[in-house]
Amino acid sequence: MLNRPTFVRAAFRLLALGALPLAAAAQQLQVPVPTPEQRRHMAARRVTGRIIVDGRLDEPDWLRAAPATDFAKVRPDFAEHTPYESEVRILFTDEALYVGAYNRDSIGTLDQLRLPDLRRDFFPTDNDVFAVTFGPMGDGRTVFAMQVTPLGSQSDVQAFDGGANYSFSWDTRWRVRTTRSDSGWVAELEIPWTSIRYAPGATSWDINFTRNTRRALHWSAWAPFPNQFSSWRLDYAGILDSIQPPPPRTNVRSRLYGLTESVRDGAIGPDYSTNGDVGGELIWAPTANSVLEATLNTDFAQADVDRQVVNLTRFSVFFPEQRQFFLENADLLSVGSQSLGGQVAPPVPFVVQPFFTRRIGLGADGTPRPIDGGARYGYRSGRFAAGALAMRQGGVGPSASDAGTFGVMRASGFIGQSTRVGGLVAIRDLDDAVGPEGTRNVVTAIDTYARLSPQTQVAAMLSTSSTNVGTGTAATYGLGWNTPNASVGFNGAYASPTYAPTTGFVSRPDVLFTGAYASNAFRPGTRMPRTVWIRPLVMVNLYHDPGDRRFDEGAIGLFAEILRSTGAAIAPYVSRELQRPEAAITVSGVPVAAGEHDHWRYGLDLRTDQSAQLAIGGGVSSGEFFDGRLDRLFLSARWSPSPYVSARANYEVNRIESLGTVDSSFVTHLAGPELRVFLNPRVQWSAFYQYNTAVEQGSLNARFSWEYAPLSYLYVVWNDRQPVLDGTSTRVRSLIVKLSWLRQL
Repeated sequence: MLNRPTFVRAAFRLLALGALPLAAAAQQLQVPVPTPEQRRHMAARRVTGRIIVDGRLDEPDWLRAAPATDFAKVRPDFAEHTPYESEVRILFTDEALYVGAYNRDSIGTLDQLRLPDLRRDFFPTDNDVFAVTFGPMGDGRTVFAMQVTPLGSQSDVQAFDGGANYSFSWDTRWRVRTTRSDSGWVAELEIPWTSIRYAPGATSWDINFTRNTRRALHWSAWAPFPNQFSSWRLDYAGILDSIQPPPPRTNVRSRLYGLTESVRDGAIGPDYSTNGDVGGELIWAPTANSVLEATLNTDFAQADVDRQVVNLTRFSVFFPEQRQFFLENADLLSVGSQSLGGQVAPPVPFVVQPFFTRRIGLGADGTPRPIDGGARYGYRSGRFAAGALAMRQGGVGPSASDAGTFGVMRASGFIGQSTRVGGLVAIRDLDDAVGPEGTRNVVTAIDTYARLSPQTQVAAMLSTSSTNVGTGTAATYGLGWNTPNASVGFNGAYASPTYAPTTGFVSRPDVLFTGAYASNAFRPGTRMPRTVWIRPLVMVNLYHDPGDRRFDEGAIGLFAEILRSTGAAIAPYVSRELQRPEAAITVSGVPVAAGEHDHWRYGLDLRTDQSAQLAIGGGVSSGEFFDGRLDRLFLSARWSPSPYVSARANYEVNRIESLGTVDSSFVTHLAGPELRVFLNPRVQWSAFYQYNTAVEQGSLNARFSWEYAPLSYLYVVWNDRQPVLDGTSTRVRSLIVKLSWLRQL
């Protein structure tokens, strides 16, 4: 048997071996950071006539504007020129900024485009895309990006510190129209000044343009950057000159809604109950740097449902925020960094978030609670950012349990050119105690992020959580070092037994986590012309008891990804997993005795070209599992006969044998078919069903969505939750009709 000291030594020897190629690769960047004199420049032009946003670029102002051209290929391998040329022009008025892009390509018929569907906030890697990246704050860190496909699907992104934090769920008000021909496609964007934040008085912005020609797995950029980064790294961006945003002015918007809901709950009776509601938000930007929002009777009836999972680990499952109000300006209240790696770094397996908005609107038992209202403030400048949020959560039942107030304040500032330091205080104050922690929880945190070099980033965070039962602490750290082909990183976390942030999330208390990884992508070139890389990865994760440093569990994984030029990939792996619980534990509802439960697991993940009309992915793994055995199969498939129709399905089966003290054997099934039909990027119907035998429940969510004006929607939502097999829960059905409208006052 492989004991702990041998295991640890072997793990870190493999890490050292995987890191050796970095020593040579790190000596120089594939694309050096440009000096101020080397940065590319383009000029914006003021509109003298009238611009009609129709995707044609035939107005005289477009013809007179100087284009940005001569794009470079940045992925998968850097080249100074690209065969897929683009021309980009920028115009502006006192009301809006206009971007016009002509993307040359003999795309021919619609079936040659790579567009899996027409949803908003699409995944850019699997689509033909043109994107513009703005850095209007002058801090070299804050990014607003707008992305568009040849059929006019929109995606907008906020990113910070080159992607250390980002949000694809952020939505702002802008319009785009596109046209196609046999020589290329055109995108025409209109972005109101009121939709983005910018430094007052600045006449130059950081800017970049990128394009993905997906069928060739080909990314290009106007201002090139190393392929381990993205256009969010503003130190590689170009400069937009002659821009003249209007001075700060009154900027007030309302986002109101009205809805009606009809619900039938089998636990209450056979009849439907119908009620209506109204509410909304008032948004005021007193300056170009700040925004104040007030919300009343906040509603999330149209939010995407969570994708269920079968949890076979000893950790809590982290579900991302889905509600639009909390996604907006979420970075101002976020602590830590989402990623320190480049394109090839694995995710960090341990999560500590001192403040997490999903805690608002949920009771102690995880069921929804009404949100009466609240307010949020945000401020950004080139050197400082601050945010504050206060929300009132209602209760349920005669005692109105879980009713209370949430509040959070955060500020962060830049030291020098490469270091950010921030602090946070969060409070949850319930009207009545619902647990041993009492009515109040106060959480504090300080964090820092620094770029030690263009290739090296480091982050750290320290947090405390105080309740009636005591004060707990938690900390995280991470170091990432990335070259165009390789990545090495170290990360860790600590959570004390009494760290219980009821305003946030922690994967598991009372644990000391240490992790490391190393990968290096070998590019075979002409020897294997259709292979982009062969990328081995070594990853080590160790968990100890923080009191006596006793080893509790760990894993060392050896992976190898072979990426093809179509985007298809195959990745075999083997992992040695050590489970050493000191006391009895429960895994998937089955009691497992204390002791050593070390085991080997073997698996294979694969995917076909995910941009093709028919795309398949999945994985299979097998091996020991604690004191039993686990065989797992996961399959995903998507068929898009056209971008206007997309059918998807996921299926997971877990076969567990002879697990635990009762020698339990069982099988879980989780299936999730989904269908989406589009009239255009603004009108769609979708239906998503989840069948989960682990919780003995099936649920259907069907939704019609019409964006009749920018960020103004009509929703019709049908939900149906019912038991499956021998489930004891009751059937609940609801029909919701919601109309929301955004108006500039």
